[in-house]
Amino acid sequence: MANSAQKYSQALFSTVKDTGRLDEVKADFDEVVKAVRNTPEFLTFMNNPKVPRDSRREAVAKTFDSVSEPLRNMLLILSDRNRFSEVEAIHDHFIQNYNAHYKQENVVIESVYPLSEEEIEGIGKVFIKKTGLSKLLIENKVNEGLIGGIRVFIGTKVYDGSLNTQLSDLKNRFRESTNS
Repeated sequence: MANSAQKYSQALFSTVKDTGRLDEVKADFDEVVKAVRNTPEFLTFMNNPKVPRDSRREAVAKTFDSVSEPLRNMLLILSDRNRFSEVEAIHDHFIQNYNAHYKQENVVIESVYPLSEEEIEGIGKVFIKKTGLSKLLIENKVNEGLIGGIRVFIGTKVYDGSLNTQLSDLKNRFRESTNS
C-alpha cells in the first residue's frame, strides 16, 4: 500500500510543483485529510465494495467540489480504483515531498515544561545549523517523564539531551567500569 501511496503522491506533487499551485494544493489536501479523519462514515462508504463506482465518484465530486482541480482529479481516481482508504498515506508522502521542496521539516521538542518562544527560537537556530534545513516547523510537547533537558525529533532522527538519557549513560558507564 505504501508503494502505491508514494506513486499517487509523487504524481500529484509532480503535476503541481511547477504550476505555482503547490501551497494551494497542500492547504486543500490538509483539509481533505482533516475532513476524512473527522467523518469515518465517509471512509466506510468509500470502502464499501457494494457501493457502485458511480456513487463513490459522485460522493467525492460533491464533497470535494471546492478543492483544486489536480487534487480533485486524484481523489476521483482513488475513488474509481477503490483506493480512497490510502488518502492519508498519500497525504503523508505528499507532505514529505512538500517539506523537501521547501527544505523544511516538522520538529517536535519534548520538554518537562512548556518552552517560551525565545527558547524554541534558540533551539530552532541550533538545529537549522545542524541539519542545513531552511525552516523548522516546531511543536513543543510537554513530557514530564524526561526529568530535565529536551528531546528533539526531526524526521526520523532523535536528538536526546534529556536528563533520563544522561543518567542512563552514566549508569551504564559506571557498570562497565565496575565490571572491568
